[in-house]
Amino acid sequence: MPIIHSRYREGGTPTIDEKTCVTCGECTKICAGQVLVMEEGKVRVNPGAPFGCIACGHCMMVCPTGAVTVTGRGLSPDDLLPLPPPEARASADALEALMRARRSARRFREEEVAPELLDGIVAMAESAPMGIPPWDIGCVVVRGRREVEDLAAEIIKGYEGFLKIFRPLTLTLMRPLLGRARYEMFKDFLRPLAQKYVDAHREGEDALFYHAPAVLLFYHSPYAEAVDASIACTYAMLAAESLGLGTTVVGGAPPVLARNKALSQKLGIPEGHTPSMALIVGHPATTWRHAIRRHFLS
Repeated sequence: MPIIHSRYREGGTPTIDEKTCVTCGECTKICAGQVLVMEEGKVRVNPGAPFGCIACGHCMMVCPTGAVTVTGRGLSPDDLLPLPPPEARASADALEALMRARRSARRFREEEVAPELLDGIVAMAESAPMGIPPWDIGCVVVRGRREVEDLAAEIIKGYEGFLKIFRPLTLTLMRPLLGRARYEMFKDFLRPLAQKYVDAHREGEDALFYHAPAVLLFYHSPYAEAVDASIACTYAMLAAESLGLGTTVVGGAPPVLARNKALSQKLGIPEGHTPSMALIVGHPATTWRHAIRRHFLS
């Protein structure tokens, strides 16, 4: 039984070319699902593998002769790329510098973000590891300040409705049902945040997307974890930094989008899929003079 995916119901199909296979066994060693096994000195496809082939492609990537091919679940041999040589990869120092230099940007220059830069961010993020392949994660790119402003206005309408429903007296009456932690979250964080969004919008300000020229919306299918979309968003954030762009992860938009099915459909988010995280992107208007060291809790 293959692992369920929103688009693919069948497992991948691995094929071994016995003429070019040198029976090194590397593909069987890397196959976590035990789909490829060694039998009588030859590589065989195991029909009894519990979850079948998930089309991760690892077997194709380790085969020294190209004898292994996998098709299905969105994968084909055409997806194989040359492995970047060590000298072309980011060193530990370069990676640390990228993460240390990256700061949240909420002020942006007037210029729009070129489409090829946004496409580059998505291309880098979608090739990074997250969850179980093939990724059941999607990304909607909202390009242009006018489009971002229109989206912000629609989301603000959702928060206006939220404020009408969750009035202070209503929250007090709901406290026994919500429990202490959720009540305090609604009372001391969610309602004040919604009020901030609405008040700022009425004054011509954008406390949601900060007048960014582009927004990337990440969503996940019912068969994926919400954290996978957050991981994708994080990769996109670092990809944007590598291109000289500023970003901030925004959590205020997805909850409203998740409840506004018409708006989600208009954006191209498939029915049943859940908006999880938003990333505002633009050319930063702030010049940083120093980095700062952060620490884990323990």
